[in-house]
Amino acid sequence: MAGKPCTVSFDFHVGNGTGEEMRMRSALKDILIVLAAAVTLGTTTARAGDSAADAIAKAEGDLAAAVSAGAVWRLVDKSSGSSAVGIDKLLKTAKKKLEDGDGSEALRIASRVSWAAQAGITQATAQKDAVPFY
Repeated sequence: MAGKPCTVSFDFHVGNGTGEEMRMRSALKDILIVLAAAVTLGTTTARAGDSAADAIAKAEGDLAAAVSAGAVWRLVDKSSGSSAVGIDKLLKTAKKKLEDGDGSEALRIASRVSWAAQAGITQATAQKDAVPFY
């Protein structure tokens, strides 16, 4: 049956559900937010034609937004050795690489900083109403 469209639908019931239903609804919402963020992040990383300076400028803006959201991640990157460092330190590394003439490495690091900043903001947004569950 090639050529026939496939239809997917979701049925959400609105109302005062049980506690378990509310937790499931909240979990589904969190999953959808993370999936949307993954798609967005996958399409907004630095392109091959972008210059390292442009990527660093974008990473600076993303980092500032992550700082204001209280969502600064730490990453393990080959440029920092085997320990996790804050993305603010990775951004400094990217700037140093650019000054030293290693534009491709600066672009790679700046792209990771942008990705981590955006992912941190998405995580903070998705979990802003999180409460312990016992």
